[in-house]
Amino acid sequence: MNFSIAIEIQFGLGDVVKAQSSDLSVGGIKVRLPKARAVDIDQKLAIYLVGLEEEFELGLKDGIEYQVVGIDAINETQKYVRLKRTFSEDIAAFDEFLANFINGNKRRYKVNFDNTIEAATIKGFEQYYLPRLTSLPLYIRHVKDRYVPTIALATENNRAILGYFSDENKNLVFQQILSQKRLLTLISQDAEIKQTLLFCFTHAKAGRLYFYSATLEELNKDDTLKQQFIGFGSQKESWQVFKLQLAKTSYDDAHLPLSIPDTASEEIKKLNRPPPPRVQGLLKDLSYIVTLTSLKNDASTLQYQDQYKYEQSKLNLLKTFSHGKLSKYINIEVDSIDYVNLRSEERYLYKTTVNIELVDDEANFIKGSSRDISSYGLQVVLEAPCEFKKADILLLALPELQRVTNKYKLEKLPYEVMAVSKDKLTMNLRVYDPRGGHQGRQFFYKLIKQNAAKLTPAKMESKYPGLSKALRNIFAKNSKNMAVYFSKHQKKVEINMVGKGPQPNLFHHLMKQFPVGKDSINLYPLVKDNTVQKAFTPILNELERTDRPKQVDLYIRYRPNQATVQRSFVCYFGDQFLAQDMLESFVMAAVKKDVFLAFRIFVSKTGRPDMDYVSNEIKYINHYAMHKAKEIESKLWNVIGVADVIDISDEVMVKTGINTATIENQQIIKNDLLNKW
Repeated sequence: MNFSIAIEIQFGLGDVVKAQSSDLSVGGIKVRLPKARAVDIDQKLAIYLVGLEEEFELGLKDGIEYQVVGIDAINETQKYVRLKRTFSEDIAAFDEFLANFINGNKRRYKVNFDNTIEAATIKGFEQYYLPRLTSLPLYIRHVKDRYVPTIALATENNRAILGYFSDENKNLVFQQILSQKRLLTLISQDAEIKQTLLFCFTHAKAGRLYFYSATLEELNKDDTLKQQFIGFGSQKESWQVFKLQLAKTSYDDAHLPLSIPDTASEEIKKLNRPPPPRVQGLLKDLSYIVTLTSLKNDASTLQYQDQYKYEQSKLNLLKTFSHGKLSKYINIEVDSIDYVNLRSEERYLYKTTVNIELVDDEANFIKGSSRDISSYGLQVVLEAPCEFKKADILLLALPELQRVTNKYKLEKLPYEVMAVSKDKLTMNLRVYDPRGGHQGRQFFYKLIKQNAAKLTPAKMESKYPGLSKALRNIFAKNSKNMAVYFSKHQKKVEINMVGKGPQPNLFHHLMKQFPVGKDSINLYPLVKDNTVQKAFTPILNELERTDRPKQVDLYIRYRPNQATVQRSFVCYFGDQFLAQDMLESFVMAAVKKDVFLAFRIFVSKTGRPDMDYVSNEIKYINHYAMHKAKEIESKLWNVIGVADVIDISDEVMVKTGINTATIENQQIIKNDLLNKW
């Protein structure tokens, strides 16, 4: 609630500042401080509630420990600092007193739920972004003086990275790819955002899969090695380029209580508890999070092949980058982001023979089997790759199931292809039923209804309840990338929401230099020349929720110290360069005089929002301000797409042939710009 009292903040021994609170709750406080007073996110402070101590005997001689979670500017001289309780003290009597004090003074003081509104909005939009991450987060523990990758967080869009780094025995080889030497090199980088490029390819021999990998820094030490590795590797089908980012974290980031006080209800009190002991054990000694983003596409591979050449006689040099077989591999726990099942109904694992008729050849058919079923669709795995494509109408027969029913005719069943896997072996099919009475739908509805207790849901529960939520909290707090949300208003697609982590990246900072309103950034680089309607709207119209993201590349020449946003940002999307040499000329001109930036925008279609995910916050807000709750709900229902925006500047310069010294100079300039704010 809004409650102003005198307080004292102890920053350190002998460093005490008198201040005034603005808001106060059992779990947190907001205070007003001079803008010049240095305060850092995550900093821990002791606060003495001297105003309350004058009226009540609280017995808090050592103060209460708080942790800084946010800093908001008020004006040129003042700022608000938002802090949360660490609950490191055992002062249950004070907690009870404060809860009763707040509850008893609700009518006297205005209840402030700005934090709850902010939290509900963030959680609501976060549920669109995190399940569609293109980057793979890996969680690094510090065990016996070694950094060890122990957990990965999987999504629909990043599972291919897990598959790539699995050997012939399904061992994940991240302990070799993220070696001690590489992790220590990343940790020691003198930069706000610690990152590098990782180049990889594999070699299959005698039924075994061997991995080769090198970072940009490793290749920059020897130009011959660089030419050999990239020149040879880029010719192979298994060639991959990954962006590697590293952020410092800890177990503390795993626990993010609701912005609602425990006193609201017993359910809220339960939800505000820290992760269960088994999850705490898995996250013990957590120290860093590494994200890998695949940057490979056909166009960039051709650029590498054109720019880098290898000599057959020198291929032995690549042995230094090979990873041998280990007698034992670290077990890496893979958990998935849990979110609402966006399909129209539950799917169940069920395997049965599926035959697909061929057009004009009823005597022959394509064989396959179901992986999962529902009354409205099924997923089919074929014995051989197919040439079917999205929107095709197929006629299916279910011979094994036909033998157990005479009531339904399970042949020539029309299904529409919704998605086909890259290897053309797996298809998602939906009932095609324009006239009603689909025999397959009716049969599966009855089968599932009568056997629901025996069938296994396609989405299995995590082995460690609470782990997915903890991993999500850690990633959200340490993400260095940008999320862009597409909303539809009166049939027009707009960008009016951008997501950022607690530590914004350079793109965020640059767009803040020309704000168009309070607490807003200037989206000019993303929306100039009506780009939303010309480029992004057609992509979103084409995509289905289950489709892989579409890629759009944005190239920027940033000119510092300009008076207008138009003069500061010279921007082009990839398809605006009619030839490769035009792009190369743009890059070379940018690095010569200004700052070169490039971003890959991974665009995904979203489904309906999971309102249960934010129901507690919405209920709490609705109790005090119904219009605010409706406003949040409306914003969430209007979202139709989300984009994951990844900085690919270094990779573009490498494949364009920009020399190492120039790339390093660009990195220094960008780091200086980031430190400036």
